[in-house]
Amino acid sequence: MSNEFTADTLNGTIKEQYVSNISMIVTLVSFTMLFATMFLGYALYRLTSETWPPMGMESVSLGLPILSTVIIALSSISFCMYERSYAKSDAQSSWLWATSAFGTLFLVSQLMLWSSLQASGLYASSGIFGSIIYAFTWVHSAHILMGLGALAWLGLRIKRKKAILMTVKNVGKFWHFLGIVWLIMFITIFAI
Repeated sequence: MSNEFTADTLNGTIKEQYVSNISMIVTLVSFTMLFATMFLGYALYRLTSETWPPMGMESVSLGLPILSTVIIALSSISFCMYERSYAKSDAQSSWLWATSAFGTLFLVSQLMLWSSLQASGLYASSGIFGSIIYAFTWVHSAHILMGLGALAWLGLRIKRKKAILMTVKNVGKFWHFLGIVWLIMFITIFAI
């Protein structure tokens, strides 16, 4: 699908760009503080534990976390492709749809992870190890849901030709931020 955009549609006004950027900075800083606090709590607990995972607990299988990592990486790549096509005034909505599909698949992989954890006897109420894994994945999944909402909102604005390039870039910043947070979660919670 090729959209006809004017320079004003692509660039927006200086005021719109400024407000959009400041809003995204505030959003990302607040989410960074949330996740940083969670990571700090996790690090303090893990570093003070004599054994990890705690005695009687098995390590989480890496299969589903690796699958989730691949899916979220593909979603970031597809959004980059969308952003690039939008900047060239040739927005390919298939890339935006692909990003949304990968985001949805990521949530499905999280549901599968939770089901797998429960099948192995690990629940949020199983102690600190279980509560850490569930807390991180629940909070991150809630943010993925917000990201999917932002993608849907962006799609509607573009369909009505009311989106500006800065809006596309800011939604991308949020989406990529979630990918980076997941990668850090994967490395710190599942891989090491």
